[in-house]
Amino acid sequence: MMKAFVFILVLAVALSPVAFAIENELYGISEDSIIKRIKVGEFKEFPVRISNYKSGKSLIIFALEGNVSNITQLDKSRLELSPSSSGNVTLTFFGNNLGKYNGSLVLKGDANEKIPMNLIVAESATPVNALNLGVEIVSDKVQMGNKLKFKVDLQNFLGEKGYDVKIEYSIDKIGKSDTYMQNRSFFSESETVKLDSSLSMLKEISIPDFLKSGEYVLNVKSDYLGLSAFASTRFFVYESWLDFLVLGVLPIRAILLFLGLVLMCGAGFFIYKTKLQKKKRYVSNLNLSLLPKQGARSAFAGLIAEKKVKAFFDIDQLQTHTIIAGSTGGGKTVAAKVLIEEALIKGISVIVFDPTAQWSGMLRRNQDKKMLAIYENYGLKKTDARSFNGNIRTITNPRQIINIKKFMKPGEITIFVVSRLEPKDIDIIVANTVKQVFKADLPENKELKLVILFDEVHRLLPKFGGSGQGFVQVERGAREFRKWGVGLVLISQVLTDFMGEIKANINTEIQMRTRDQGDLDRIKNKYGTFMLQSLLKASTGTGMLQNSSYNNGEPYFISFRPLLHEHARLSDDELANYTKYNDLLDDLEFQIDQLEELKVDVFDMRLELKMALDKVKAGSFNMVEIYLESLLPRIKSEWEKLGMKPKERKIEVISEEELKRDFELAQKEREKAEKKAGK
Repeated sequence: MMKAFVFILVLAVALSPVAFAIENELYGISEDSIIKRIKVGEFKEFPVRISNYKSGKSLIIFALEGNVSNITQLDKSRLELSPSSSGNVTLTFFGNNLGKYNGSLVLKGDANEKIPMNLIVAESATPVNALNLGVEIVSDKVQMGNKLKFKVDLQNFLGEKGYDVKIEYSIDKIGKSDTYMQNRSFFSESETVKLDSSLSMLKEISIPDFLKSGEYVLNVKSDYLGLSAFASTRFFVYESWLDFLVLGVLPIRAILLFLGLVLMCGAGFFIYKTKLQKKKRYVSNLNLSLLPKQGARSAFAGLIAEKKVKAFFDIDQLQTHTIIAGSTGGGKTVAAKVLIEEALIKGISVIVFDPTAQWSGMLRRNQDKKMLAIYENYGLKKTDARSFNGNIRTITNPRQIINIKKFMKPGEITIFVVSRLEPKDIDIIVANTVKQVFKADLPENKELKLVILFDEVHRLLPKFGGSGQGFVQVERGAREFRKWGVGLVLISQVLTDFMGEIKANINTEIQMRTRDQGDLDRIKNKYGTFMLQSLLKASTGTGMLQNSSYNNGEPYFISFRPLLHEHARLSDDELANYTKYNDLLDDLEFQIDQLEELKVDVFDMRLELKMALDKVKAGSFNMVEIYLESLLPRIKSEWEKLGMKPKERKIEVISEEELKRDFELAQKEREKAEKKAGK
């Protein structure tokens, strides 16, 4: 008891001088942000203290992000802490060049934090005025409803060194007559500009109609390098005769407008409806109240065609499987990618079997100018463009066993490129994958947990060269997968040929523009000529969606939103790097597993392996090489100490006999399902 008391007392004394800004049950960090001002030509040292609360050792790895790395140096790149101990990493800031530097101190390993850093290198360590701000109004009298025009002048006193300036504008009432406006700003907005030497800007602000006439003041405030400057000017607002009130209720402007509208209403409305009907491309029995609404489990698919109404899709509907069909160039892949993006955003795992590597762009941010230009039409910002976390693996043997559980990582996509396989092998890879899902022994789940997507699945059909084996296995998966929270998404050039059990168990159909006569006849016979004509006139990216839960089961048209990731495939060199480094890291993981079985401490090696894999997923192959330069010798050294050689990793494959037995089982289950459906 006495020894424990002394230990606790010593620990309390050791830790008490530091108030940790970041603290949890595993560690404490003295800073949650670093803001410093440095005189040019000088340097400062700044320690950051880290404490280990764990009962075991902790390894912390440090790195710098952003341009703060240009003037900052770390005294160490890693820190190993014993149980219940503390240590410092010291940052040295060098005032080499005037300017403002931003970034982060990144902690990885047994701590996962990103501490923001803001550094200013100035002529003096004490703030001085570095900016002159002036505002000049064009006219000191403005009519209600018109625009107040003014000029803002900025002058940089720091010489040639530029910096960012945040400018805030506001308008306030002057005087006591309008107490409801006194001490209140009816207008306020801000912007950030880059100031080099000097800058003049012409600005304008709309004066709303609800203001009363009187004197107002325009205030301009600038924030820069941790400092502020202010300027203001007065102006008068006056009322137009059109705004005079009749009987103290209606303004003359409103009365004249109403009379004009009454005179034009009848003829104008008739002309408008006639032209609108002629221009209308998509005709359907649409009831907006019966469509899915925005919610926690809803996906933003795009817009209801020819309406400025957002179209949503219940992401858990993918659990009851989806088929997307259409001719080349009709937009079926974009439609599928939109649903997959939304699934990833909702934290759902995705596995894609890609015959052309066109899904590889999911790992890169969208930079297509044409696609970015239409973001605004869908309520998106260019800053919404993003990449998605995941990896790309190449399959060269269709019988390769894929561990489904290994790739079920929430919010992560794994793209299996099968472009090296022969067309006849597509049947095998599909049948093999379906078998591995059954073999994974997944728990039952009412929510979607995994999406498996097969692109160009029409290759399974006999008329496209398929043997029928993969087709029967997909039928089996469509019947059983939903109970485990697994959804199938099938992309095909045709839809009509997917009949029988596979069609009966797919709840969502998305038909893009098509030239297949079978699909055209099916749409005409099932939904009528008007739906057929609408589909024939459909633009690229607009498709007909049918789901029994929506719109009373009637189909309707959706213009799918633009993609957030890069639609184009990665280059062959990039794909080759993914294959190269994934294979190498798989080999190293296999060796580390063997070392662990031999009672070797592999904690640090697994940590570096994980970091290397993260860089592979991000496409940072130069960083992967850096990690490997450290990891490869360490693993080699451990084997030399043991006086042993590691076993060679071999790709596991399923036997043809096992695939044949599984196919026969699927056929029997198909026959049972057909008999049950017949009864």
